[in-house]
Amino acid sequence: NNQLYPVAFGVGDSENDASWGWFLMKLKVAIGEVPNLVFISDRHPSIQKNVNIAFPNAAYGICTHHLKQNLRAKFKEIEVGAIVELAAKAYRPQHFNYFMNEIQKVDERVVKYLQDAGYEKWARSHFDGLRYSIMTTNIAESMNSVLKNPRQLPIHKLLDSIIDKLREWFCDRREEAVNCHTRLTKWAEKELLTKSENSRTYKVVTLNMYEFIVKDGDLNGHVNILDKTCSCREFQLDQLPCEHALAVCRYRETLSVYDMCSRYYSSEAWVAAYAETIYPVGTEEEWEVSEEVQSNEVLPPVEKRKKGRPQKIRIPSQGEEKLRRKCGRCGSRGHNRLTCSAPIPLSNNEPVVRPNET
Repeated sequence: NNQLYPVAFGVGDSENDASWGWFLMKLKVAIGEVPNLVFISDRHPSIQKNVNIAFPNAAYGICTHHLKQNLRAKFKEIEVGAIVELAAKAYRPQHFNYFMNEIQKVDERVVKYLQDAGYEKWARSHFDGLRYSIMTTNIAESMNSVLKNPRQLPIHKLLDSIIDKLREWFCDRREEAVNCHTRLTKWAEKELLTKSENSRTYKVVTLNMYEFIVKDGDLNGHVNILDKTCSCREFQLDQLPCEHALAVCRYRETLSVYDMCSRYYSSEAWVAAYAETIYPVGTEEEWEVSEEVQSNEVLPPVEKRKKGRPQKIRIPSQGEEKLRRKCGRCGSRGHNRLTCSAPIPLSNNEPVVRPNET
């Protein structure tokens, strides 16, 4: 239903080969071999290295948001983030090439940088796998926000907070899924409705029993309902009918839109995803600990404690700009309405004198 679905958590001393190798090997034990598995992360070398070791058959892609931040840091005088995002999200290679030509007109160095990063890792039109429109690692950033305060607690209290949050999510979403009476999840139904409205003016031309040409006024779409593909590539990459496929279903009334959708979008899969119950760990006196675990001696990590107070505020990524506070009264940046020194106008017609921004 286009929501966060946490699978596994791990606690490490830092982001390094050992920590990521341990976590991904444990993840492999937990989920096993998953077909069409895709990992999306920032460009930390330890992640890709250990993904290739633990999951050699999985596809690996990089976060387009981090890619844009790196571009901003490397080419400070050039602003091409918006075009890079359009190129990354393009389904058709033709559209991708158009946006890359536009970037080349701005600066050829940017194109060289994007080539070195690997089109197959960040561009949807070149990616060898099913990303399901997941182009960034916003999932990780959202979880960091949820666990911002619990991360300051001891590890066992942090894990208790994670369990409590998962229990809350599973209960709420389980109830929402059970009360869903449509074939697909609410998000998927809304997506199909929007695409269906957009495709009402498309003209369908029959080629044979399974193939159709859908004229949309642009590059058109060659739909194969047997293979569930379209030349726009949106159908096969998102596993959800594109506008061209929906136009064919409307043209051929015997075709069911829902038969064209991946089972992951079904309401039955939604219910099954939250069928399990998240139980609390309970008090330590109630634990049943095996002798093997009891015999293990767990020592603190061998590392020197850094001077000063522990870091609480997230360190901005490379190229990430810090948002400046905007005053709600005078509209200037660098302060808020409580510390605003601008004179208050006596009437609506009197102009507001704004102080210099700090």
